[in-house]
Amino acid sequence: MNLPSFPNIDLFSAGINALYGVLVARQPSHNRGYTVAGLLIMAFFGGIGGGVTRDVLLNDIPSPIKDPTYLLVCLLMGLLGLGIYRYAESMEERFRTKTLAFFKSFTLPWFAILGAHKALEHHLGIWTAIVVGVIATTAGGVFIDLFSGVTPEIVRPSEQLVTTAVLASTVYTLLAALQAKSLSFFPVTLIAVLVAFLFRVFAVREHWPSIVPLDAPAEGPEVITTVAAGAINRR
Repeated sequence: MNLPSFPNIDLFSAGINALYGVLVARQPSHNRGYTVAGLLIMAFFGGIGGGVTRDVLLNDIPSPIKDPTYLLVCLLMGLLGLGIYRYAESMEERFRTKTLAFFKSFTLPWFAILGAHKALEHHLGIWTAIVVGVIATTAGGVFIDLFSGVTPEIVRPSEQLVTTAVLASTVYTLLAALQAKSLSFFPVTLIAVLVAFLFRVFAVREHWPSIVPLDAPAEGPEVITTVAAGAINRR
């Protein structure tokens, strides 16, 4: 299957993730007193971080370099995020957790599918295609978390973020590999997007839990250190 060009969906996905990146970076868990330039950098991380990582892994020229429109969209959505905090702070949380989360549920499978497809085009095999799809979906968020000094969301309970990426990549890769001669890109893509999108929407709405083998302290490693020190002092 040849990969059609979907510039509008690509740009929409990049814009949604750029806006989400700015809003996440302004949360108390991530806010490190960023400057305006710093928050716009977070928008670029969220918007094009996954796609650039995917292209670098596949030894391709990153899409934002070939088409600067991606950079413009991320800049504009980053400025929109700053405006939301400046003029509509009281509505920000609802917008981020409801409306934006819904749109992000659409962009997640798209990034995964595009990453998996490009990996298949490079003849890297099914398993590698799934991995590249997951990386393309999550790398931008990882960059934001790491620069903010926060444990990346992909390794914490996060409303099935990784599961959605794996599901989208797997469904698309298997259908593309098994039915390459009898199906075109469109029905395969629609099936994979629909499955992953519905899964993500229900996961967010119903708060489906992630599997956590051991209960971890709410505040991370520092609590463990404090508890251990207290135990030693009591002895």
